[in-house]
Amino acid sequence: MPGTSVPFGFINANKPAGITSTAFGSRVRRALGRIPLGHWGTLDPDAKGVLVLAVGHATKLLPLLGDGRKKYEFDLVLGAATDTADASGAVTHSSALPAGWRDAFPETIAGLVGPLSQVPPMYSAVKVGGQPLYKSARRGEEVARPARTVEIYSLRVLEYGHSGARLAVECSAGTYIRTLCEEIGSLLGIPAHMDSLVRTAAGPFVLADACAQEALLADPFSYLIDPLEVLTQPRISLNPDDAHQFGHGNVVIVADESVAGDVLVTSNGRISGTAVATAQSTGTRLQPARVFT
Repeated sequence: MPGTSVPFGFINANKPAGITSTAFGSRVRRALGRIPLGHWGTLDPDAKGVLVLAVGHATKLLPLLGDGRKKYEFDLVLGAATDTADASGAVTHSSALPAGWRDAFPETIAGLVGPLSQVPPMYSAVKVGGQPLYKSARRGEEVARPARTVEIYSLRVLEYGHSGARLAVECSAGTYIRTLCEEIGSLLGIPAHMDSLVRTAAGPFVLADACAQEALLADPFSYLIDPLEVLTQPRISLNPDDAHQFGHGNVVIVADESVAGDVLVTSNGRISGTAVATAQSTGTRLQPARVFT
């Protein structure tokens, strides 16, 4: 793997339901031999699907993966609301479904496509005043929390059920699907909550390519993805002398390059780090931002 004696890269993991993202990451880290590990976003404990892990130096590359656009498939249950907005919570109120709710459904969900203001649910890891909301929720406390703007790029019905529907959504990072379910119910005038949730894609990582927990824990290094396979920033390849200078954190000037901003720096086909590129009369100036030695 790139530029270090300790392998590093991304892992496209298929997190199972019933475990937190942090606990799942800890299992993988132990299998890796305690190499530092981070994850790109989180999944609720009851949710499953794509969870992108960053191993070793790749944790420094997480900001370069993009805007965090995600895809999910989920089950919407109409006729009952819960205190957690999903199936794990206690039912707070319920009602019968009105006749013809399916007729109104397509137009209802079409109206949610685009920018959307959401208030994070109380049972979430969002921090207010330095305290995760779920801790306050467990104490029975309701905390005022600011709304945030998210983006729904697409929302469509996969199939209807007796009292709900299975849907597919593509959305921006930070979107709460549980809250989206409540919003759909509110527009229909019916209490609602989310049942199952599967993340089918996170940026360039898709569920079809994700590795299952058993296989991943048995041989995690075989599932490392070279960052150069998924990062899309411009690349500048350095000769051995310039690569040596760059590896020691020194500015390097390269000729005949027309790039600017964040770039990936490579040597011998491997990533050596990232730099901020600035055009100069003598060439392009590479100011090291992240150096992997």
